[in-house]
Amino acid sequence: MMSSILFSWFLFPDAASEKLLDGTSTDNNNPSSESEEYNLYNQFKSAPSDSLTYKLALCLCMINFYHGGLKGVAHLWQEFVLEMRFRWENNFLIPGLASGAPDLRCCLLHQKLQMLNCCIERKKARDEKKKTSTSDNLTNIYPGDAGKPGDQLGPDNVKDMDKEKGEVGKSWDSWSDSEEEFFECLSDTEELKGNGQETGKKGGLKEMANLKPEGRLHQHGKLTLLHNGEPLYIPVTQEPAPMTEDLLEEQSEVLAKLGTSAEGAHLRARMQSACLLSDMESFKAANPGCCLEDFVRWYSPRDYIEEEVIDEKGNTVLKGELSARMKIPSNMWVEAWETAKPVPARRQRRLFDDTREAEKVLHYLAVQKPADLARHLLPCIIHAAVLKVKEEESVENISSVKKIIKQIISHSSKVLHFPNPEDKKLEEIIHQITSVEALIARARSLKAKFGTEKCEQEEEKEDLERFVSCLLEQPEVLVVGAGRGHAGRIIHKLFVNAQRAAALAPPEEELKRMGSPEERRQNSVSDFPPPAGRELILRTTVPRPAPYSRALPQRMYSVLTKEDFRLAGAFSSDTSFF
Repeated sequence: MMSSILFSWFLFPDAASEKLLDGTSTDNNNPSSESEEYNLYNQFKSAPSDSLTYKLALCLCMINFYHGGLKGVAHLWQEFVLEMRFRWENNFLIPGLASGAPDLRCCLLHQKLQMLNCCIERKKARDEKKKTSTSDNLTNIYPGDAGKPGDQLGPDNVKDMDKEKGEVGKSWDSWSDSEEEFFECLSDTEELKGNGQETGKKGGLKEMANLKPEGRLHQHGKLTLLHNGEPLYIPVTQEPAPMTEDLLEEQSEVLAKLGTSAEGAHLRARMQSACLLSDMESFKAANPGCCLEDFVRWYSPRDYIEEEVIDEKGNTVLKGELSARMKIPSNMWVEAWETAKPVPARRQRRLFDDTREAEKVLHYLAVQKPADLARHLLPCIIHAAVLKVKEEESVENISSVKKIIKQIISHSSKVLHFPNPEDKKLEEIIHQITSVEALIARARSLKAKFGTEKCEQEEEKEDLERFVSCLLEQPEVLVVGAGRGHAGRIIHKLFVNAQRAAALAPPEEELKRMGSPEERRQNSVSDFPPPAGRELILRTTVPRPAPYSRALPQRMYSVLTKEDFRLAGAFSSDTSFF
């Protein structure tokens, strides 16, 4: 029951209302993203304090401690994984996660959830675009008869309409997640690719210039194409594929295994130029008749150098050329440009296969054991503990605790940034946090016993606060005024109450109501417990060994207990003339 309440209201508040299942946040009390406490996750490599991952860590701790232990944790995690799959299959965004690519400053589990959210966003946008494209196609076929009965298009008519368009103009709604053809667009663009390849080999621009421009975003300022003078348009491009840190490590390992040979370097460059090739194809589709120089002027302006020269007529004109690195033989940019075909982004093979990546994330979550989960979420738990300690310390205002918290943050940031921190170092961090909690609890206990908040006189209040602060930070504290001072009277009263409680004696009010003095004497208890021993310390300063020697400190110490007697002395002598 408790796990379902935490799951529905704490982790996924949007599940309470179908209207909120679009992934919008319902928490308006989140800390400011610019505050120091909020940005602690950068140092701990955990997750923001208002994120789903952070809340999940707190939730699992509560379930483990109060409701079911390990079995409860496993049950809650299973429900969490099922919820993630439900949201993926139904295009519901995950709440409590920042939009955009995975944040590599956070823990791996948080990155995986962000990756899943990216997949949901891409899938949701694609499905909405498919619906828009279908409605536009229906409107374009019969714009005036769309509302007439008997003239509406059925599924068979829509298929016939797509066939009439031909393979090149294949509509967006013909793409399907359940078919592998969705990822392979070779058959969709044979004609365009054949034309582009022939153009790239022969070097002519006439055939490309005759192509219809596709995938234009907007015009690029005053720039024009170098060969035909047409305005240069910025194309609609594919977004780069988001990656988590484990995927980046895998990619680095694959690239490193290619070696340092010329063939390996060439293959490595081709693997890294997938995004570049996609952008080139989009640029060619948006700007028929363009050349590599046009693309470089938009994509990498620093690699296109313009100089003022004087032409044959004596006029000063701007002449541009590619930079030196672009002219290197076997340049990857030149090879990619010759390979690129004029294909708009919507018909290209996807750089980011959201279906495959989402399934990989869901599989990763499903195979996590409670021990693995604890490893992933431990930075978030330490983060939460530090935030709680800082919150409690701000109420008590203890200077020594502030220093210790800074040390904990510094130590934790060093330890938690390693992929697999040592258990011993993690135990040290937990022990430091525990000691701070004990200090804060001790401070509250002392303030309650000495009544610092109840003092009416300002001078007495300041003396007691100073005394409590010294008790927390120093091994020994001098009681000003002994038993007659402010602190001394309270200490005396504490001893009296402790003695009465230990001896089960009646309270002082009952003693006063007793009739005879004999009864009061029999029920009375000494204010202090019997001493465990007596200590005697003698200190003096005398000349030694001769009367005309320098006066030096001398000390004698004696302790008397029931079973022991010790005597110790510390004597000093003047050795100048002896």
